[in-house]
Amino acid sequence: MQYEYRALLASLLLLVGLGLFARTLLGRVRLLLIGRPEQRWNLVADRAKRLFDIGILQQKMFKEPASGVIHALTFWGFCILGLRTVQFFIQAYSPEFVWPLIEIPYAIVKDVTVAVVLLSILAFFYRRLVVRPARIAYSGEALLILGFIAMLMVTEFLYEGLHFGGLIKAHVAGAADHVAHAPIGGMLANHFANSGLDPVLMQQLGEVNYWAHLAIVLTFLNLLPLSKHFHVITSLPNVFLSKLEPKGALSLVTDIETKLENEVPMGLSTPKDLSWKQILDLYTCTECGRCEVNCPAWQSGKPLNPKMMILDLRDHLYDNASALVAAAAKPIEVAVAGDVSDKEKQQAASQLPKLIAQVNMDAVWSCTTCRSCSEQCPVMIEHVDKIMDIRRHMVMTRNEFPKELATTLKNLESKSNPWGMASGKRADWMKGMDIPTLAENPNPEWLYYVGCAGSFDDRAKKITVALVKILKESGVSFAVIGKKEKCSGDPARRIGQEYLFQEQAKENIETMKEGGVRKVITSCPHCYNTIKNEYPQLGGDFHVLHHTQLIDELVKSGKITFKQGEHQKIVFHDSCYLGRYNDEYDAPRQVLQAVPGVELVEMAKHKQTGMCCGAGGARMYMEERVGQRMNEVRTDQALATKPEVIASSCPFCMTMLSDGVKRREAEVKTLDIAEIVAERMNEKPPVAAQEAQAGPTES
Repeated sequence: MQYEYRALLASLLLLVGLGLFARTLLGRVRLLLIGRPEQRWNLVADRAKRLFDIGILQQKMFKEPASGVIHALTFWGFCILGLRTVQFFIQAYSPEFVWPLIEIPYAIVKDVTVAVVLLSILAFFYRRLVVRPARIAYSGEALLILGFIAMLMVTEFLYEGLHFGGLIKAHVAGAADHVAHAPIGGMLANHFANSGLDPVLMQQLGEVNYWAHLAIVLTFLNLLPLSKHFHVITSLPNVFLSKLEPKGALSLVTDIETKLENEVPMGLSTPKDLSWKQILDLYTCTECGRCEVNCPAWQSGKPLNPKMMILDLRDHLYDNASALVAAAAKPIEVAVAGDVSDKEKQQAASQLPKLIAQVNMDAVWSCTTCRSCSEQCPVMIEHVDKIMDIRRHMVMTRNEFPKELATTLKNLESKSNPWGMASGKRADWMKGMDIPTLAENPNPEWLYYVGCAGSFDDRAKKITVALVKILKESGVSFAVIGKKEKCSGDPARRIGQEYLFQEQAKENIETMKEGGVRKVITSCPHCYNTIKNEYPQLGGDFHVLHHTQLIDELVKSGKITFKQGEHQKIVFHDSCYLGRYNDEYDAPRQVLQAVPGVELVEMAKHKQTGMCCGAGGARMYMEERVGQRMNEVRTDQALATKPEVIASSCPFCMTMLSDGVKRREAEVKTLDIAEIVAERMNEKPPVAAQEAQAGPTES
């Protein structure tokens, strides 16, 4: 067999295939570079670890074991078989080339891998053609890609079997040694060598499979940037460059006063408002639908489908790629000394494609910001941040938002609470309770930040009082801000009113610093997340604990002990802002398990897969007019466990679950963990309580 033609043909294939690929990829890179700058190249060691855990080990894939296993096997197989593809191309120039040092072990691993990948592809075919999960977007493209992968595996086996089978039959020296350690390739070679086929014909058929393999590789490579399978190229970079800041921290709008004064558009309106990393997110969507089936809004009949929102933004970006790249090459100049009129700037800006016009605003306002979409996404796409950027644009630039929120924002601006209660009544809940304020007790060990719900909502006040009892009985030294306390800023920020958030946060930070606050306790996970993860953006660095974490420490240190009690079956509902936002799932459960007589049961959806109550993302202050009420869906999930008590650790969740229980007319209590502990804890004599002044150590 002569190999002279191989180098020429391989060079031609590579020139055409890689040339076309480079041309397409260059277009995608140019489009990527129109995005706003964003710092994603820091903390390389942390990013490398995340890449290894999520990108290489495919950890997030196994949230759905069945599909996760076959996808992971296919991915790992491709990584291993990449060496074989490179070897094939090298053999076009050097036919006898093998990988030095690893020839024998690689031959074994490679054959097993090819078989595993082929079986995985057959499993994917079965899933798409027979099982047909509702969340999957079905297309001929996906089947074509699967077919290509299957053919790569088949041509690999047929090449080895036919090519080396022909050489063995022709008694070429050393031919058998080449496949001696390839369990499947060697078996096929021996089979063909013992068949009635002509050895020359076998080698020719082997060459056909060799070139078919290389042609499929290059065709597959060129299809990737033009299809959803672009994620094959972008997923690992997207994981490496994913957000390392706290999950609960939205991006800070810097110099916001200057931008407002100069009427600079805020948030996300056109594709040029996307950062380059947000564009990379759009490139990377695998269309797997995991975000869709775990979105509480979509599952309760709302118009928000996280997957389709990402795809709509991506398609709009692709459809306007030429115009966007051209506009980026000739940027709109900001007027200096009147050289460009406002009218001219507006006309130039109006020529940019309006990305926001592709977005369903009802979908944007249906989001509870629960982060279930991002939690489930195997390639680390950040859905919520994009939705929040759209809200920022609608609120701060267009002044357009659901009518209920007009009242909420007015109340936050004038009274610093979403219900519009008189700010002077913020401390009324503590009358007659002998609770020190920050002014009376500066530099306390702990500041108890009560929050709006704990100060004004009648149901949440009971949680506040229960926690105060726990703090006093366990000897924790603490103080509250009192009347000077402002809203944490969470509702304003999640609505999209960034300026109001920053004003409220700065006032609280100043008050806390003046009072010498170092450590903060909250009863509300939303306040907890804001003070812990977002106040540092404005210079407010405090050690923050949610009350369930504090109680857990007090129980473990022996400062809280319990009375013997009757058996009580309790199901616990995870708050999104404590769980998915801050990865705290254990403390609430450990507290409940420490209470004598409590039988803790779990809903089908719990911890990372727990469903939102429906109140996050300022949905607490909006009405649900479409589909099922999310709180009722979640309540039904809780009632399915037949509990006596539904426990929660968030005043928003308490409101939603209590309403759900009332609507279902169920004989079930809804209690916060603080209330359960306060009721069942052993009370200490006043003297003993005074002596136990050392609170829990900082963790």
